[in-house]
Amino acid sequence: MSNERKIWLKGSAQARLALVGVGALLVGGIAFGPVAFGAAAPPRYPAAEIHKPSPMPDRVILTPTTTPATSQKVTWRAETTAEFAQAEILESPKALGQVAPAAGAVTNVKAVSSTPVNTTLGYASTYHTVEFSGLKPSTRYTYRVGDGTNWSEWTDFTTAAVDFQPFSFIYYGDAQNYIDSAVPRVFRQAFAERPQAKVIVNAGDLIDSANSEEQWGQWYKAGGFIDSQVNNFSIPGNHEYSSGLSSFWRPQFPYPDNGPGSPELKQTAYSVDYQGVRFIGLDSNYQSNASLMAAQTAWLENLLKNNPNKWTVVTFHHPVYSTTGTRNNPQVRAQWGPLFEKYGVDLVLQGHDHSYGRGNVQTARKSAAVHNGVVYVVSVSGGKMYALNNGENWTGNGAEVVSKGQDMQLYQLIDVDKGQLRFEARYANGQHHDGFLVRKNDKGERTVNEIRTEQNTTGEQVAVDKTTVNSRGEITVSAYGYDPGEKVAVFLRDADQAQQERARIRSWRDLCKLWDRDSSLVGYRTADELGRLTYTFKAPSVSRKDETYVVYLSSEHQKITSPVITVTKK
Repeated sequence: MSNERKIWLKGSAQARLALVGVGALLVGGIAFGPVAFGAAAPPRYPAAEIHKPSPMPDRVILTPTTTPATSQKVTWRAETTAEFAQAEILESPKALGQVAPAAGAVTNVKAVSSTPVNTTLGYASTYHTVEFSGLKPSTRYTYRVGDGTNWSEWTDFTTAAVDFQPFSFIYYGDAQNYIDSAVPRVFRQAFAERPQAKVIVNAGDLIDSANSEEQWGQWYKAGGFIDSQVNNFSIPGNHEYSSGLSSFWRPQFPYPDNGPGSPELKQTAYSVDYQGVRFIGLDSNYQSNASLMAAQTAWLENLLKNNPNKWTVVTFHHPVYSTTGTRNNPQVRAQWGPLFEKYGVDLVLQGHDHSYGRGNVQTARKSAAVHNGVVYVVSVSGGKMYALNNGENWTGNGAEVVSKGQDMQLYQLIDVDKGQLRFEARYANGQHHDGFLVRKNDKGERTVNEIRTEQNTTGEQVAVDKTTVNSRGEITVSAYGYDPGEKVAVFLRDADQAQQERARIRSWRDLCKLWDRDSSLVGYRTADELGRLTYTFKAPSVSRKDETYVVYLSSEHQKITSPVITVTKK
């Protein structure tokens, strides 16, 4: 009997005992509620009441400006007019409440827009936006929004640094379905893991029905106070469109109007530079519109070509390489894919396929655990799932799937540092699913390194520039996957002897102990800042014709060999 079955049986036994107790109470003339009389279940609380606005602010959310070090936009919903919509802000104090802010510390700022949106629940929801400007970089502020009488709680945010500073951000694929039940735990777990996150990236399909007041209300409830503290960087998916862009989009997401310039793409294609990362949002819903795709493509190339930031993250909804069904996005792949590769985009974050897929172009592969290309990711945070397609859309278009998964809700944590970017995908329960490390130097050269396993840190992974060389001729070996500065010993081993030992000794660890002790040491080399190693040395003078060797590289983290090299006499 499974443990799960035992648990259910235990629960059932407890329930039976509880019912016995209730029965005894009923016999004694005591009844607990209408269930005892077989009455109907309570009615469903109407969505119009759950999500109805009031003078009290709700749906408070931060959206970035083009100058996040010195300004910040905040949007909220409330029943008030433009005349009264306002905010108060001050540098974050040690205490509030009975401790009043110092005279002149609080600044009052009037809303720059108040936009009513007609809803499906029979009322209008009015969104107000305030822009705080003239802020200090890298400074924590406290703010509240309201109408001068009815205020939200005080909430804090921190402005960006002017230049690069390490930070974390969170990425979600489609929430879309089960927003009120299954999605909240994903959002909350992600925030619990990275409470210091500065940005949340949503790759479209935040909701299922573009103009559903109920679903937008559920989405805001799922995030709760998190949205009021962390900048939201979202782009629309196909479910944010219904005979045009959702009427909610621009009133609640007043993103920078710095996109391609087409009215249709206003605040759906935009960019923000944040502490050394260029975030670019694209609207992939216009694949069949040649002019709007061309406008985005030209705009994208200009942003990539003239990019002062070390790191680049691009997000849109429809994947370059689809993970599920027969889906295919040839215009996205043909127009944007080459630009990502040409200009060295680091992460491409996508949604739409309700599964997980992560990979890269095949030509970027350098070893079993390392490539130097763009990382393409598809993910899902909501409860609707699709089956994987075995990677046909990847392999059929020159790419490879490195990690995949279905029937899982995920959130992604990205930690940005000066020389590396750490990416991890976790399930809703906090367990690890996938992860990798991107290293990049000041020249823009990059390696993408898998989490180490015995399989990808052993075996034949050393590349050689030639497999036949004259005695005393030069051989160049190269390898990837080391830590920066890792010391590596370079050995030569007789190929026939190595083959016999490999057949005799099953444990790779035991085999490597033998080779570390008995092989001919050629020299030592230190891996560079990207974990790469290159070493050139002279082939040995041979004692017999066509002597064969393997190069064996031994370090703390890897034990890897080369193909067989034949050394011939001159």
